[in-house]
Formats: sequence, C-alpha cells, structure tokens
Amino acid sequence: MPNRLWVPALVNLALAVAFVVTLLVRTGGDVSVLVHAAPPWTDPARTRPSLTVQPAEDGFDGQFFYRLGVSPWSSEQTVAGVTHDLPALRNARWGYGALAWLASGGDADLVPWSLVALNLVATATLGAVGGAIARRSGRHAAWGLLFGLWPGFAYSLSMDTSELMASTLALAGLLALRMRRWPVATALMAAAVITRDTAVVIPLGVAAGGLATSLGLASATGGESDQRRAGMAPLITGGATVVVFGAWQLIQRSRFGVLPLTSSGDNNLSAPFAGFIDAISAAVPPDGSEDAFRLVCMVGLVALLGAAAVAWRATQAADSATDRTGELLAWCGATAVVVMLNAYLWSGATAFMRATTEAGVLSILAVLGTKGRLGHRLATAVGVGLAGLWLLTAGAQVAKLG
Repeated sequence: MPNRLWVPALVNLALAVAFVVTLLVRTGGDVSVLVHAAPPWTDPARTRPSLTVQPAEDGFDGQFFYRLGVSPWSSEQTVAGVTHDLPALRNARWGYGALAWLASGGDADLVPWSLVALNLVATATLGAVGGAIARRSGRHAAWGLLFGLWPGFAYSLSMDTSELMASTLALAGLLALRMRRWPVATALMAAAVITRDTAVVIPLGVAAGGLATSLGLASATGGESDQRRAGMAPLITGGATVVVFGAWQLIQRSRFGVLPLTSSGDNNLSAPFAGFIDAISAAVPPDGSEDAFRLVCMVGLVALLGAAAVAWRATQAADSATDRTGELLAWCGATAVVVMLNAYLWSGATAFMRATTEAGVLSILAVLGTKGRLGHRLATAVGVGLAGLWLLTAGAQVAKLG
C-alpha cells in the first residue's frame, strides 16, 4: 500500500460514502431525514417543504445545525420553523452551520445536502491529516484511518452534527503545531472552538504545555533560554485560541443574555465517576440489545482511554517535548470531562460517544505516537476495537431508519 496521504483519505471517504448511501436508501433518498427535525423544537406547519419533520422521539441536535445553515446570522426566536432550545449554546457552535450555509449558496433547500457533504469532506480531510500525523510519528500513512473510525463520527454522518468538522480542524491545528506553523495552528484551532465549544480543551492543553516548558516543568532540549523560547510559541498559540473562544462566548452572551458555557453545564456534569457508576449499575446485566450495545461502547471507551494512558507513559517525543506535553495535558483535560459526565449522558451511547469525542481523538493520537513493539500492539488492538465499534454503531443507525 502506498505510503501516501491520499490512502487514508480515500479509504475514509469510501467508508463514509457507503454509510451515507445506505442511510439514504433507507430514507428513500430523503436526505433531510438525517437532520432529525422534530417537535417541540421544529413546527411542521412552519417548515420548508424540503425538510421532513419526524415524530418527537426521533428529534436530535441536527435540527439546530440545520437552522444555523439556513440563517447563521439570525438571533430570531424561530427560523424556518426551527426554534433553538438553548440559543446561546447553539450559536456558540456556529462553524458547522455557517459552512453549510456557505456551501449551499444561501439556498435553504440545499442545506440538508450541504450538511452531509461537509461531513464527507471532513472525513476525507481527517484521513489525510491523520495520515500526516502517523508519518511524522514514524508510521505508515494508512494508520491515519484510526481517527476516522472513532464511533462517535458515525453519529455525525447520520445525524448532521459537528463532531467530525470540529475534530478535523482541531487535529489539523495540532499537526500545524508540530510543524511549527503557529499562525496556521491558531487559525485552525480557533475555527474548531467556534464549531464545537468542548474542543477548547485542546488549545488549553497546548497553552499549558507551553507554559510548563517555559517554566522548566517539562523537558525540552537546550538551556534555560532555549526552553523559554521553545515554550513561548505554543503558549501564545494556545492562549490566542482561548482568547478567541472567550470573546466568542461573550458575543453570544451579549446577543442572548446567557453565557453559553453555563447554559447546559448543570445538565451534563456531575461528581467524578458518579454518572459512569450509575450507568454501569443500570446496564449490568444488560436488559435487551440497547443496553448491551451501550455497555459494549462504554467498555470500548474505557479500554481506549486505558490504552492511551499506557501510551503516554511509554511514549517518546515525536517532534519535541513541548508538542507532546501540550497534547498530554489536552488529553488529561478531555479525560477529566469524561469522568464528570452525568448519568443522563451515560444513559445513551449516542450522547456519551459524542460527548467524549475530544478524549477519543486525543487517545488515538497518543497511541499512534508510541513507538516500538508496544506501540504496534497498542495501535493494532485499538484499530481492531475501533473498527468493530464503528461498524456496530453504523449498523445501529441504519437499523433505526428501518
């Protein structure tokens, strides 16, 4: 197999296209079904004919990205029949919907298609970026496929959500950081955090890693002055991205009177491990196929985080200690979010596999950065596990449309 970036890009795209085509066959070619627009947030009497409104139990977040795609600048209560449940929070996650509006040329009837098309483009790009990261870690480019196999991305493709787009931007930002292209890294990570707010854990980790290196708390080559210089660029890059994120949050607060970060935190977080323990207690033994599927996903997620922990312990710097320190701290922050998810989010695989996206992607990054026999074994085990979980998730999504 050629050691070229187009290999993981093309394979990722082929897998995603096959999945989307299967979904469209199940919907009779109606791409708007993937929006999952439904009451009470979508009023069928006020929607455009090009949008299919489903029963209330089938509603999901794609309807809010659809609304942004129809009119990304609007602060009206209802647009095209869709009302935001949490206006500040939804508008803080603006990037995916805004790109859908741009891709559709402002034609609301094309927005359902542009949402799907953007995720397909993101899938291919993620493969190429993953391949570049794999090669810089001394691996074949094909190992970049592992990023596209994160099971949460099957939900992005089938429910028109933003995890794929945000993760592609954030991972590309980390690649630019490794290449010491600081302005490019800043721009990419800034785009990521206005696409998905939880992606801010990545520039926070980058900034913290740069600070640690500057203070001599993380190993770096050279003397004290060299360490300070090595840490300043990541510190400024990550810090500038966090400033962009903060400014974006304040803009939404001025528009809607609520800070986005505080509008749903109480509904999503709890004491460490409390939600996970409650969910495990409820799922063991599993009562039916849905409980079994959720339990398998939970075990798979824990196994991936465990593999990443082993990888971080054993890994050696791929490019510089500063780069890896920032990635490590970002992974720690993302993992801390995972352990604080509440029981409501753990109650459904759809919710927690989306909510843990940053931790999942950073865990794959850690595994691919591990060298030697241990690294090969970890990457192989993680690849097999992710492929199995992705196929299970994709199959479950197809079955729901039956």
